[in-house]
Amino acid sequence: MHSSEELPIGTTVEILQPDYVAGAIGTVLGPEELSEGELSEGKLSNRWLIQVIGEDMVLSLTRDEFRMIR
Repeated sequence: MHSSEELPIGTTVEILQPDYVAGAIGTVLGPEELSEGELSEGKLSNRWLIQVIGEDMVLSLTRDEFRMIR
């Protein structure tokens, strides 16, 4: 899953991994963008940026580390 059209920004998710935050609820901020070097600049990774609700924390997670709940 690489496009934000497949997982809309603002989607509410349950975080499954890593263990220290498993069970927390988060909001999708968008796909993670690669920024190392000119060749990868602007390309999307296979990871998603997730804001943990109620925490000052943003996680970079693969699609199997969270599940959509709304």
